[in-house]
Amino acid sequence: MVQKQSVYWMCFPGKWKFLMRYLVLAILLIVAGLLDCGAQSKPTEACVFAFDGFATTPGQKVQMAEVTQRAAVQLEACGSPKGCAQAPVAWGTPVQVYRQQGEWTCGYVSGRDGAGPAWIRSSALRVVSYDEHPPLSAWVGTWTGGEDRVLIRTGGVPGKLQLVGSAEWRGKYTAHFGDTKGSASPVGNHLHFVEGGTDSCTIDMTLLNRYILANDNQACGGLNARFQGIWKRTGP
Repeated sequence: MVQKQSVYWMCFPGKWKFLMRYLVLAILLIVAGLLDCGAQSKPTEACVFAFDGFATTPGQKVQMAEVTQRAAVQLEACGSPKGCAQAPVAWGTPVQVYRQQGEWTCGYVSGRDGAGPAWIRSSALRVVSYDEHPPLSAWVGTWTGGEDRVLIRTGGVPGKLQLVGSAEWRGKYTAHFGDTKGSASPVGNHLHFVEGGTDSCTIDMTLLNRYILANDNQACGGLNARFQGIWKRTGP
């Protein structure tokens, strides 16, 4: 009985058959190499911040960015034995930039479902420009971030801002709340707010265009109820 041959290889008799086999093998090796390069291009270490809080110290240079790609992803836990964990990140998500590694940017990502440090491709980010000496009116508005809600208004005293805020933290079985109210005068794009005495609620804020970076002294409410993170202007 004559053994049937593949119709595909019968189209390439003799030396052409061997050439096509080598060509297919070469293509497979190239594809494998490209996939390996793609895997190696991911960050090799965790995105860790070298500073405390959210860069609210006067004079400290800050870089804020926004996600500008619809199908962007963030990578967490890079450097672990299992490699990076990948999750989608929404368009418009604010990111406080810390550093870069290759094609990736390490930053504090403030998403709808939580916030924390993660890697995002630099090509998926757009830097937000801001004024280091904004007018007093630039602070005015309703600012929200996580469970924080802060209302800032100009007051009756020239050069001062009135602030009213509420914070909330919900655990599995309980909830803790915080609130504050008072006035303060900004210096450049920084605002150091002290509600009362030395040990009272203190919040440091940095205005970055339509965002505010905030950090408190953990004396503004119940357990884990904090005025901190990235706030976005969401209303007048």
